[in-house]
Amino acid sequence: NDNENIDFADLDEVRNFEQEVAGLQQSGLIDIVYKDNHIAKIIAIDEENVWNQLRNILGVKEKKLLLQESLDFYTSCLDKHAVIKNFCDVQIERINQGKKELYPLESVKIIVAFLDYILNNQQEILERELSIEVAHDSKVWEKSYRSQVCKILRESGCFDELASQESEIKEFEKKILEELNVYPNPSYVHFKGNAKIIFDNGDIISVLRDRPLALPSTILDSITKIEIFERMLMTVENLTSFNRVQHDNTFFVYLSGYHNTAKRKFIQLIKNQNETLEFYHFGDIDPDGLLILENLKYKTGIDFQPFCMGVEQLKKYERYCKPLVENDTVKADGLIKSGKYVETVQYMLDNNVKLEQEIISWNEK
Repeated sequence: NDNENIDFADLDEVRNFEQEVAGLQQSGLIDIVYKDNHIAKIIAIDEENVWNQLRNILGVKEKKLLLQESLDFYTSCLDKHAVIKNFCDVQIERINQGKKELYPLESVKIIVAFLDYILNNQQEILERELSIEVAHDSKVWEKSYRSQVCKILRESGCFDELASQESEIKEFEKKILEELNVYPNPSYVHFKGNAKIIFDNGDIISVLRDRPLALPSTILDSITKIEIFERMLMTVENLTSFNRVQHDNTFFVYLSGYHNTAKRKFIQLIKNQNETLEFYHFGDIDPDGLLILENLKYKTGIDFQPFCMGVEQLKKYERYCKPLVENDTVKADGLIKSGKYVETVQYMLDNNVKLEQEIISWNEK
């Protein structure tokens, strides 16, 4: 076919290209080699200032300059929260060792902005509100930065209890953000028992044992007085058990596994206004359940006692027990070394058993 080798180049595009190249030559940035009145070769002038001009024209920065900008940014963040400082220290070390940074600088700036806000936040904020507040876009947090921020928080070592509890990444992210007052939707505190709650506007809510209620955490600050007409307060780890459990003279608060800031705040308010109240916790009889109890005691400063979480229940409901997994054994060893619940934990190890609380709340009515 005689047409196979025809040059189909657009003459206007060729002319525009030649004009642009001629402009670069006049600026002293390149040399042009012609052959048969056509451009055969384009040679860049080998001078440092020329290369810098070319980089500026193309918007390209020298690698050394980019690294220095990154170092300057990380150094400027070293006086922030320990989680941010540790993250920046690691990035500085990577740069100094010639390793690639974990994230591009522009992304890092936004990640650090989210971390800075979250770690210093004292009020409940919803995830889309957080996204608008920090990035001026309601969806960019979930789309681009949520998992990265949570990964940094998890690797910081500050939330090891939560990390050990949740094997599912998404569930861990939810828990760790709740701990820092960030929620996908408003959080609620569920409770039941005889009590009276008085708000700062004079409103009064009467609570009964057979009528569980839930309050959004955002209104907890408006409670001026809460009277508990029971002998004890009992926190309950799982929802099924919270709905099922009945015990005389008891006010129940649902934890949903590891407690969050809102639930601790509610419990501490009750403690401060009801001096004679006794405090108990009812959870799974396994290493995680006991660690939740220990964490609850530590975070609230209240000496919670275990309820139906001992050897007696493990023996009574033996046929419902499950075997321990490797992670259970590691946590059990840690509890024994720290002198916590030694009899119960040693029985678990010796008999390779653990028990979920739902069978106890179903039977112990």
